[in-house]
This record gives sequence, C-alpha cells and structure tokens, in this order.
Amino acid sequence: MNSYINFVSKYAKSIILLLVLITGFFTYQISYLTEDSNPYLLPESHPARSSLLEMREEFTGTYDSILIALYNHDTIFNQESLNAIFSLTQSARKIMLADQSDIDRLALLKKQYPQHAELAALVAGVLAGELGQDDAAPVRQFVADGHGQSLSAADAKYLRVLAERLDPVREMAGMAATENVFLEPDGTLRASITLNHNDSNSADIQKAIMKNELMEMGVVDKLGHVGLVVIEVSVLQDDAEGQLRAYDAIRLLVDEYQAANPQLKDEVYIGGVPVFFAEQKKIMDRDLGTLLPAVMVLIALILIAFFRSGLGVAIPLVNVVMCTIWTMGAMAMVGIPVDLITSVLPVFLITICSSDAIHVMAEYYHQRRQEQSNKQAVVVTIRLMTAPVVLTTITTCLTFIISTTTSISNLQNFGLSMSFGMFVAMVISLLLIPAWLSLLKPKNQAKKQDNKPGDSYLISRCLISIFKPVIAYRARFMVLTSVVLAGLVAMALQVSVDDMGSGYFAPDNEFRIADDFINGNVAGTSPGWIEIDAGEPGAALDYDTIMFVDKLEKFIHQQANITFSYSAARYVRRMNLVLNDMAPEYDRLPYREETFTDTDEETGLVEEVAISGQDIIRQSILMYENGGGSDLTNVLNEDFSKTVMLYTMNTTVASEFQAFLDVLIPWLEDNTPAGISYKLAGAPIIWTAVLDELISGQVLSIGLAFLTVVLTMSLWLKSWKMGLVGTLPLAATVVIYYATMAFFGIELNIGTAIISFLILGIVDYSVHYLLRTKHGVEQGLSIDDALLQALSQSGRSIIANVFVFSIGFIALLFSEFKPIVDLGTLVGLSLFISGIMSIYVITLLAPWLIPSDNVVTVKDPLTV
Repeated sequence: MNSYINFVSKYAKSIILLLVLITGFFTYQISYLTEDSNPYLLPESHPARSSLLEMREEFTGTYDSILIALYNHDTIFNQESLNAIFSLTQSARKIMLADQSDIDRLALLKKQYPQHAELAALVAGVLAGELGQDDAAPVRQFVADGHGQSLSAADAKYLRVLAERLDPVREMAGMAATENVFLEPDGTLRASITLNHNDSNSADIQKAIMKNELMEMGVVDKLGHVGLVVIEVSVLQDDAEGQLRAYDAIRLLVDEYQAANPQLKDEVYIGGVPVFFAEQKKIMDRDLGTLLPAVMVLIALILIAFFRSGLGVAIPLVNVVMCTIWTMGAMAMVGIPVDLITSVLPVFLITICSSDAIHVMAEYYHQRRQEQSNKQAVVVTIRLMTAPVVLTTITTCLTFIISTTTSISNLQNFGLSMSFGMFVAMVISLLLIPAWLSLLKPKNQAKKQDNKPGDSYLISRCLISIFKPVIAYRARFMVLTSVVLAGLVAMALQVSVDDMGSGYFAPDNEFRIADDFINGNVAGTSPGWIEIDAGEPGAALDYDTIMFVDKLEKFIHQQANITFSYSAARYVRRMNLVLNDMAPEYDRLPYREETFTDTDEETGLVEEVAISGQDIIRQSILMYENGGGSDLTNVLNEDFSKTVMLYTMNTTVASEFQAFLDVLIPWLEDNTPAGISYKLAGAPIIWTAVLDELISGQVLSIGLAFLTVVLTMSLWLKSWKMGLVGTLPLAATVVIYYATMAFFGIELNIGTAIISFLILGIVDYSVHYLLRTKHGVEQGLSIDDALLQALSQSGRSIIANVFVFSIGFIALLFSEFKPIVDLGTLVGLSLFISGIMSIYVITLLAPWLIPSDNVVTVKDPLTV
C-alpha cells in the first residue's frame, strides 16, 4: 500500500497526463462505433433466427417488408388510389440506398488494401459511373468468391452491407405486383399482375381482386377501403443506417407522389419490421444526444448539494466522463454495436461509476476535518477506501459478466461493456483522484473537530435517529420483516414476462400509428412461416401433402390474430376454381379422383374420364408456370421437395405469439403425416424465444450472481457470515423489485431484465457499511457501537450514492421508448430501496452475522 501511495504521489502529473492521453485515444476510436437497431435481440446463429435464414436459401418472400397502406373512406378502387398504388410500386422497385458516404468508404478501402487486386478491380468497376442496382451483383460475387477473407472483419462485413444497400428490393406484393390467375378464352391459364398500368378500369380491378383468396387481406382489406403495397427488402438486420435509409426512401417516394398528385386524398401509413428498425435507430440517436447531457446535469447538481465544493464536483465528473469514453471507445475497437440497450450505457456508467469517486471524496473531506494536512488526508483516505472500492468493483463486474450467460445478444453486449466500464472506473478512481488531490497546494487546516458520531453531519444524525428503533427492538422488526418479505415473494412470483412490440412507442409515434392501422385493417405486420419438408423431390406436390397443408391452413385461420396466409394449397384451390369457370362448387382442392365428361365431336358420345387429384395438382402447377407465373417460388422450392406457408398476425405482443404457438405446435405434433417434417420461423418464433431466454436467463443468472457475490464478499472479508449479511439486502431488494413490477403491471422485458443484475452487482452500500462496522468491532467496540460509528462515518456517502443512483436514472425518463422509461423508473427506485435495505438489513442482522467476541446492546445508541 505504501509503495502505491508513494508512486501516485511522486508521479501525479505523469499519471494525469497518461490518463488524458488514453482518453484521447479512446475518443478517436468512438468514431468507429456502429449501430444495430435489430429488435430481434438474438444472434443469427440462434435456432429461432437461423431457421428463417435457411428458408431464404430456398424460398422467396421470406425477407422483412416495408408496408405502405393507402386508406380511402369510400373505396380503394378508384382511379386516383389505383394510380397511386401502381406508381408507388414501380418507383419502389428502383430504390437504391447507397450514397456518397459509401463512395467514400469504397475509395478508402482501395487505399487501405493497395495489394488487393480483386478489391481494386471491384472498386474501380463500381465507381466507374453512378451507383446503381446493377453494382450489387459484382459486390455479391466478390463476397461469394471469398475475396473478402483477406480484409478485416469490419471491412468484409461492410461489403455485405453495401451489396444490399445497392439493390435492396427482393420482392414486391400488392395489386400492382402480386400475380393473379386468369383464364383466357381459349382455356389457357394465365398468371399475371392485375394492376399493370395507370388509369386501369377500377371495376375490372375490383372484380379480379375482391373475394380472391390470393389477394383479400393480403393486398386489400375485405371492405375494399385499404390497399397494401409490400416492399420486401434485404437490408441486413444489423445495418441500422441502411434500415433508416430504406424507410426514408419510401417515405420520400410517398411524400413526392402526394405533392405531385394533390388530388389523391387517401390516408397513407408506412409500417413493417424495417420501419421498426429505423424508428429504433432514431430513438437511439435521440437518446444518445439527450440522455447524456441530462444525466450529467443531474449528477452535477447532486454533487454540488452534497459536497458544496468545486473539487467535489469536478473530480467525480471527470472520472465518470473518462470511464464512459474508455468504454465506448473499447466497444468500437472490439465491434460491439450501439443497440437499444447499450444506447443507455452512458447513463449507467456516469451514474454508477460515480460511486467510487463519491465514496473516496466523501472520505477525503471527512479526513480533512480530522487531520492537519492535505497529504495525510489523502494517505488515510486511500488506505481506507482502496479495499472497498476494489471489492465493490469486482463483485459488480462479476455479476454483469454472469449476465452474459443469456443468448440475448443485447444483454451480452451490455454486460460485457458494463463490466469493462466498472473496471476502468476503478482504475481511474484509484489513480486520478489521489494524483489530483496530491497536487493541491497545502492549506492551513481548521481546528480539529471532535469525533463524535452524529455531530459532524445532519444526514448522519438523521440516520442514527431512524435506525435507533431497529437496534432497540430487533426481535420485533425481525418478525415484521419476515412477514412482509414472505408476502412480497408471493407477489413477485406473479410478475409477467412479455414484449409489447410497437406498443412500447409513444401513442402519437408515427410508426405506432401506422402499425396499429395495418394490424387493425389488413394483413398484419408480424409474418410467420411453416416449412413442410416432404422428404424427396416432387413429394411436396403429392396429394396427401397438399391436403395436409390445406388442413393446416384452415386450422391456423381458426386462431386469434391470424389475418392472412398463402400456401401451395391456396394456389391450387384458386386455379381449380378458375379452370372451372369460377363455378362455386369448385372453390376447393381437387378430390382424390375427379370425374369429368367428355363429348366426342364426331360421334356425339358422352364419355366419363377419371383423373387423379394428384395429376390435377401437378398439371395446375405446370400450367401456372407456363402461363408466365413466377410467384410459386414463394411456396415451393426448386425440386418441389418442400413447401412453405406464410401467415401474418395482427399483433406485435409476444404473449399473443406464445398463445398461438401453444396451440399450433401440439396440433402439428398430432397431425403431421409420417415421412413429413416441419420447421417454424418468423416473428412469433423469434419473440417467444426471446421470452424463453429472458425467463431462463433471469433464473439462472440471478442464482449464479447471488452465489458469486456471496462467495466474493466472503473470501474478501474472510467470513461467510459477513458475505451473507452483505448480500442479503441485495436479495431482499430483488424481491421488492419484482413485487413492485407485479403490483404495477410492468412486464419483464429486455429493458427491465437488466435491473436484477444491477441490483445484485451494486454492493457499494453493503461493503462500505460492513467494512466500517467491522473496523469498529476490531477496535474493540460493541456491534451496536460499531454500527453507529459506521453510520456516522459512511452514512453520508451512502445516502449521497443513493441519491445519485436514484436521481441519475431519472434521465432515462426523457427517452421516447417505454422500456427505457420503465428502466429509468424502476432502476432508480430499486437502487434507492437497495441503499435503505443495506443499512436496515445489516443493522438488523449484525449481532448474529458479524463476528464479535464482545456483543453489547446499548440502551441508548444515541449516546454512543
């Protein structure tokens, strides 16, 4: 310890300069931070997401879609509305999302890899003219050929991003994009787009679309008031900038069309998963810009109120700003993106990492009141505070590292980043603060104050008064506490786990309004897919397979929240109807054997002809393809061994997805024919997997975190009893936290899930109170005397931290995203409760759990 103190004192200026230089280095790295607004939370390797990625290799129509909904209160089948749908469809096909920043990035790549001939050729070709959709093919080929392997991971990833920005539109759907089935006068089947030019006959379009199961609720609502344009985009889900550009591009198309055609009176709504991505990026950008200064102001005000000293404000603020910069810079270096959760990381770091500095500065000012010189105050402060600062940092880091055991990538990134931030905050605190303080010019010290508990600070006197009854009547408080905690445990078990999707946005948010409208009127914004693998080429068109798909589709439509679907069975049924002159009795799948009458033109004899249903199915598919159709790739793979069914749900609530899957999966298990397997993918699968990860992750991680904190504190304090008493307040706070959520109906979601780790990790209150109490016991004081002395000496800094933690997180209330607002409310409340519970539980249990050979209960603690 002496060597450390002497080193810091001797090289104070050099240490501060080094910290400033390191801070400058990490500040530069921050410019390379990336963003990921992907709301799916799970990595692509997770089965819930990888299943859909696998389907994309064999089927079209499996990418996320931007939805443009036009609403006309009379009918969508009018000239202006139909022209708008046609024009917007044509314009959307041509969007290209690369811009000047991508040109600059390509030029930079060429300079960075001067020996890479293939890259040089690619860049030269792409930049030879204006960027366009055609440039996507050579970029994709470059990546497919493996030329990107010699690039850095970030640069190779960028080329994948660029390819999708150049040519983002994979498929289109709508009256001007989805193929319909028609019967020509000569009996030929034709598959073509219904709305294929401007100024089409609205009555003909209406007749071809309405009551057509391939179209109704998919591209138009049942009442004919809403028309939907679906733009399927392949922008990578973790390309937040690309998602935002896609939304902005579609928004611009709509705005320009409306401006050029003022006669169009339709209401227009834009929704879909990419818009969800884009809106979350906007929120992340706004939060980074508003929450950081807000929390800085709040923390500064609290520090001013407690220390009333410029130094007491400046040192903690410089400390947390440095640790925040180091953490964000390190995130950029290792490729951790800013996502919805890590976007609030600066608020957490600035609030929580100020704890060490506050305790050190509080102790320093306390010692200045007792000692004669600045140097001696610094020495005593460092001797007393190094151990608790290191212990609290270790336990907090360990709990956040344990939080990474979940499969939710956002929580993993948050846990790792918080652990790093807490660690560097400790390093900075133990270097910056003593170095800074040692450089202060010596001043004459005021007369030494009497060291009587409670005489120095009003807060200390208040704490002693408040906890006097606890010391005097421990048995009664123990019984009362046990009863209350038992009730809170029962309430905590009632907490719900859910994710409300678009419901987390403000009611007046443009995306939420659009999402609610689309879900309430037409197809819905949450797609799911069911892949049926028949096992061998051609088997997906077997009669029994198609009948099973049809049975499955009918079952799905009996469930709540299902609005639309399409499948191979639906195509076959529609073709059967069309080929039989729209006779209502043929609005079905072919029978296993169909009987037709055929009249011989020469003899006039009528002959019955039997054709198997399977042959009709296969012939229908062949006729569709020969008739110019290509949409069957949405439901059949290349060798017809697999078929996939799309369904859409008009909800974004995870519990409603779970309710649907709870009936779908048992039905599939009971009804799937032998030799056939199935695979599920899409929004319902992803979000229910997130719920499962939240539940299992919370149970496992909280248990591991609790044991880790107990073990760490026990080893450090060399007493399992002290380790336990230091951790019990945190466990009690977790119970109160979940009970509060259950009482107010706040669900456990991605935002509120991190609070339990935070509560278990913030052991500052317990450690400082325990060590002060232990120190008093070692000096020969009774347990109660030692507790009162600890309240006198550490109570003020503990309460300061309580207020910093509680008020600092108020900054999160300025967010526009409800989980972040809930997080701000609950974390502030929880850490406030944690501080109070730490003092209360330790005071209550100290005689039994803190080692002491001389336990004396004083009659009047205030006289100690």
